[in-house]
Amino acid sequence: MNATQSVVHDSSHSPSEVGHWRETIGAWRTEIGVGVGLVFLIALFSAIAPHFASLDNFSSILTQTSVTAIVAVGMTMVIIAGEIDLSVGASVGLAGTLFALFVVKAGMPMWLSFACVMGVAALIGVFIGGLRVLWGIPSFITTIGLLSAVRGLAFLLSDSTNIGPLPDSLASLWFGHLFGMPVPILLTVIVVAYGWFALSSTRFGRHLYALGGNAVTATRYGIPVRRMRIYVFVIVQALAALGGVMYTARLNSGSASVGDLLELDVIAAVIVGGTTLAGGAGRMAGTVLGVLFVATLRNGMVLMGVDPIVFMIAQGLVIILAVWWSMLRRAGWRPE
Repeated sequence: MNATQSVVHDSSHSPSEVGHWRETIGAWRTEIGVGVGLVFLIALFSAIAPHFASLDNFSSILTQTSVTAIVAVGMTMVIIAGEIDLSVGASVGLAGTLFALFVVKAGMPMWLSFACVMGVAALIGVFIGGLRVLWGIPSFITTIGLLSAVRGLAFLLSDSTNIGPLPDSLASLWFGHLFGMPVPILLTVIVVAYGWFALSSTRFGRHLYALGGNAVTATRYGIPVRRMRIYVFVIVQALAALGGVMYTARLNSGSASVGDLLELDVIAAVIVGGTTLAGGAGRMAGTVLGVLFVATLRNGMVLMGVDPIVFMIAQGLVIILAVWWSMLRRAGWRPE
């Protein structure tokens, strides 16, 4: 073999390598598609929306969408498990209301108030999961009921008024910086990293995918299906409670109306990111891209002066298209 032949041989790829790369690209097709769509949105709004292409605006997008991203981490786990939680927006409002009540009205230390709020969130998660595993009540039914009940409870406890002001030190949870990074963004990075590690590198993650893929088979293999279902609801409710406290720091008061329709943003981001409603499939990277896609779409339309109602229509259409795309892929690209 001469030198030219050697160079040609070394630079070529074997069929197995080519097949491996094709499988990798195919497995990440949804995330790649969302990433391309996100780049297109950024380019489009940079060209037509005033003040969109600025560092301040990009930082604002990341900060403003931090609670959505944090709750979306838990929602990704819930949907991978084949479940749904429509009550997270109301839980955000209840958490903020309770935190403000504990601090302002009861005079409790902030750390103890936060612990109590997280305890209430865990109980709500156990309640949803308990109804699911003990009586077979679909989580869709339970959480759509809680969507109203929890929001109503928050308004009842607060007497439909904002509760504040809170200690000045709480403001750093939203407006502070740590290691040169805004605290909400830093918290988002930590929670996303936790979610990514849990799904990709732990037994919990493997069990979660197995549960969402086929609960009967997962049970036969000794996976604690009942506990797993309860765990995911506790996680998403705890993250919603964290989001509620963050919003309280932002507003310097607890408000029962905070988090209204947040569940729509969260579910839209998770589905757009490629997590299928049928369960058993999804990645944290896709969820992050989905959150950024929805946030960028909203921000660009606001800067263009588009009516918020138009954004609601656009968001609904994006959800429908994402679900259609997911179902089509799952059916092997067959219409049926």
